[in-house]
Amino acid sequence: MLSTLRFILFTGITLVMIFTAVYFTVLNTYKPAVKAYINGEFIGYFSNEQQFDEVYNDLVAEKQIINENVKVYLDSEPTFEQSYIRDSLLEEQNVYTNLRAEIKTEFTIYELTVDGEQQMTFTAEEQAEKYVEELKAQVEDIDTSINVEKVSELENITSTDRADDILAGIVDRNKPVEIPVEEPKPTVPQYSASVYSGAVTPAIDGTKIWPAAGRRINCDYWGYYGHNGVDIGGAQGSPIYAYMGGTVIFSGWDTTGYGNCIKINHGNGVVTIYAHCSALYASAGQQVSAGQNIAGIGMTGWATGNHLHFEVRVNGVPVNPWVYLSGV
Repeated sequence: MLSTLRFILFTGITLVMIFTAVYFTVLNTYKPAVKAYINGEFIGYFSNEQQFDEVYNDLVAEKQIINENVKVYLDSEPTFEQSYIRDSLLEEQNVYTNLRAEIKTEFTIYELTVDGEQQMTFTAEEQAEKYVEELKAQVEDIDTSINVEKVSELENITSTDRADDILAGIVDRNKPVEIPVEEPKPTVPQYSASVYSGAVTPAIDGTKIWPAAGRRINCDYWGYYGHNGVDIGGAQGSPIYAYMGGTVIFSGWDTTGYGNCIKINHGNGVVTIYAHCSALYASAGQQVSAGQNIAGIGMTGWATGNHLHFEVRVNGVPVNPWVYLSGV
């Protein structure tokens, strides 16, 4: 009986020592932690909720380096569960990568449009306003606006150098053109076509002139499918000038949609076309010189507003007019 009691006592002491050793081993190996979730997705283990906030704030600062005005947020609030983990697991896991994947960003961008076409995109409203003011100061009667958009990523932001180049291009296209003064001619629409098929005299001096009084481009070359020319805006009846000296080979109504139209052969296979005219001042077979007033701007034929459709053809094939207008 005594031996049995001793056995029981010894066994009890041994078990207590074992459980005590296990307890302290667990305490030394495993630490209390929290498991973080966002939208049900496991993010990782954190020593406490404060550590989660510290990691989140680091990632917010990371985004603000790109743009200080960025909005950084999570789709939903994080949830936490109590847990015990090995110390090494806290160091081995990559909670920055996991949490970064859940972070959402919202940037505010400012799109500068000129005559209805987007030209520049900025992250600061002050930049957009600066270029609007510069455009209005240098170009008369220009339509500019700033559109505010919210985007999740910054793409195609205009650099200062690129914005300066775009500004210079817009100013150049809209600068007034010095044209030889001619006697005004009556605005009398001509609907009957005349065609010249005789010998063509090439341009003599090669002088080149911008074909309209203004430089506002309503629609560029291939601005839409099949648009073979450049549309230059202008008031009805404002003068259209011969780009270069040559022989008028067509003057009248064009049935393919160009309305009142003049075609000039400059020799070497080069023909320029002036379409949608309100009036025609040159006849087929007539020799014209560079800068001569040959027609008035209009919207005859397939046109929705007053403009000059200027087109260049080489051996009958339409080509990019800017190759010929560059530097004029």
